[in-house]
Amino acid sequence: MTKGNHEGKGKIVQFPGLKDRLLEKGVQALEKGEVHESSQLLTQAYELEPDNPDINTALVLSLYESKQYDKAGYICKEMLLEGIGDYFEVVDMYLMILIQLHQHGEVVDTINALFDEKEVPFEKEEHFRKLLQFSEKVMNGKATIPEEASEVDHSSILSEKSLEEQTLIVAQLVHRNIQPFIGELQSVLKNSAAHPFLQTMILNVLREHGMDKEVVVAKFGVEEQVSPSSLEDVFESDFFKMVTDSLDDLLAQTNPTLFQHAQELLKRHTFLLYPFTIEEEPKAIASVYAYYTAGMFADAILEEELKDQVENTQSQWILTRLTELEEISSPNI
Repeated sequence: MTKGNHEGKGKIVQFPGLKDRLLEKGVQALEKGEVHESSQLLTQAYELEPDNPDINTALVLSLYESKQYDKAGYICKEMLLEGIGDYFEVVDMYLMILIQLHQHGEVVDTINALFDEKEVPFEKEEHFRKLLQFSEKVMNGKATIPEEASEVDHSSILSEKSLEEQTLIVAQLVHRNIQPFIGELQSVLKNSAAHPFLQTMILNVLREHGMDKEVVVAKFGVEEQVSPSSLEDVFESDFFKMVTDSLDDLLAQTNPTLFQHAQELLKRHTFLLYPFTIEEEPKAIASVYAYYTAGMFADAILEEELKDQVENTQSQWILTRLTELEEISSPNI
């Protein structure tokens, strides 16, 4: 693979935007699983601009997925030497490639050097330690390399972390390549025992990255398949807007402070529920939130005014769900 542009009399004239179109098409092909077409397109983009971090990263991933490990490793080395892209993201990819090439000695040396320099981010420490232990065991003949070993090890960014740590790690994924972590993220989404706050954050990350492949989401006794890219922003949904409008009608003019507290309560619960909602009439939901908030702040007059509206079966069910949601603590970050 030649690095750099052609020079001399035969210099190729580049069409405006060609590099960007090749990158876009290459990434789209990769997302569709068309790995060989993707690597061809991205290789062309790489030849046009070999120092572009997005092109380099996408090309390494496509070469990795198409099992062209030697080429992928070469580009990773160049990226590390020239400081292209996010350093630890590149190191991570490079280690996975080394494992596929059975170069466990270099894996051990690379990770030990990182720990010696004390530069490993906290969210990477456990992952790197597991890779180190695995490669050491292989070198000592105490472990065999399972099929897709790299994907198994690579997905451990959230395991054995506190909710606060997991939240910070997922938040960082908005601006990073998430392809190596897709498996674990999907596992969290379909795990009904996972914290709903974390599940919503993961859905938002997948939505921000334009993931159109359906994923299973299981929370609050509901399990559905959703396409993240087609989801609305949490607070742009019709559910949130209509309940907020109803709350506005109930409280904004008479008690603006209580309205703000009720809206904050609704925001927190909407985030926990996402992509699901409370399947009841917005006005009924708003009445319950106003009633509950009035009780929180000892507004006996408003509580009495709303009492008749929340004594029906529908409102009692909403109140039960609201109380359940309020018992779920959000991470302190």
